[in-house]
Amino acid sequence: MKITPKKPHFLKPMRPGFKQGIKIPKSFLIKYMKRHNHYEHAILKRADKKWQVKVNNGLFESGWEKFVEQHDLQLGDILVFKHEENMDFKVSIFDLYEECEREYEEELKAQNVEETSKKFESKESATPKACSHFVLTVKPHCLTMDVLNIPKKIALANGLFNVKKLDLIVIDERQRSWPVILRSYGNCVHLRGGWNKIRDANCLKEGDHITFEIVTGGEKPVWQFHNKPNHDIKSSSKTFPHPKTSIHKPLDHSQFVCTVRPYSLSRDALLIPKQFALANGLFNFKECNLIVRSDETQRSWNVMLRSYSSKDVYLKNGWNEIRDANHLKEGDHILFEVVTNGNEPLWKFHGKDAASFKRLTEG
Repeated sequence: MKITPKKPHFLKPMRPGFKQGIKIPKSFLIKYMKRHNHYEHAILKRADKKWQVKVNNGLFESGWEKFVEQHDLQLGDILVFKHEENMDFKVSIFDLYEECEREYEEELKAQNVEETSKKFESKESATPKACSHFVLTVKPHCLTMDVLNIPKKIALANGLFNVKKLDLIVIDERQRSWPVILRSYGNCVHLRGGWNKIRDANCLKEGDHITFEIVTGGEKPVWQFHNKPNHDIKSSSKTFPHPKTSIHKPLDHSQFVCTVRPYSLSRDALLIPKQFALANGLFNFKECNLIVRSDETQRSWNVMLRSYSSKDVYLKNGWNEIRDANHLKEGDHILFEVVTNGNEPLWKFHGKDAASFKRLTEG
């Protein structure tokens, strides 16, 4: 014998187009909502908060986009609506990959993330001592979807729950690099928007074990990818290895010193020494995006590297931000160190630090 529930539910998976609106199932409307079809608005409840959403023939319209945005709903998420009274619904949100209800409680974030996020952003802990690397097993969903779950322990230790969306660079031993998007929502953190390229480039299959090592934090972090677990990886409080021991050292010219000239103060351009450009093949392309990172200030900048025939190579479209952020003036000596090559190289910037120059140039 069927028993009519006192508070009936309906389930809605988030399919393409869900951000513009979703519709209450027709069967649910007929069976449970006949007495409430005169209501023009529904009330969605979650975590002691309410959202008013316009309803048009069972379709959620105005107000729904705000609910979607505030809960960072994603394609594949599953929502359960429990009808309480009138047009009031209590909403539960389930994560497809975690297979459990998503947590949004700000108290949980404040307690577990605030301290670790401060450590992650501070200079001394750009690479967390306890959680600088982690090993993952490739699951079936990682092969069919552009998503890879990050372990909660790593996410908490590195303050990843404190950012909604973060661009990062993933590099490997072969000097290849990939831009990837790291997204957090609720109690989940994923690599998206680029994980599929890493997966396909390394011919990964179900059951493979892979390792990620956090190299730098900041506005645009850098992670290193190992196709097989590297048991020799050791945590380090240094943001980058020493140039002589770094596996990313390109050729024999991994660093160069520039003197700030008048033109580089009035224009968004810095000339790269020709010997360095030749040694590192910088004349082989017309333009290239690169990341410039400063350990001293824990900042990073997006810069354009441009070559003009076989004569000159300049840093442009971002050099002015580096110059202004470091209060450079005519005659200052600055040092750049190449950390990685690849599709989007990473350079390390050293400001007016004579002791640092001596250490790097003398080894």
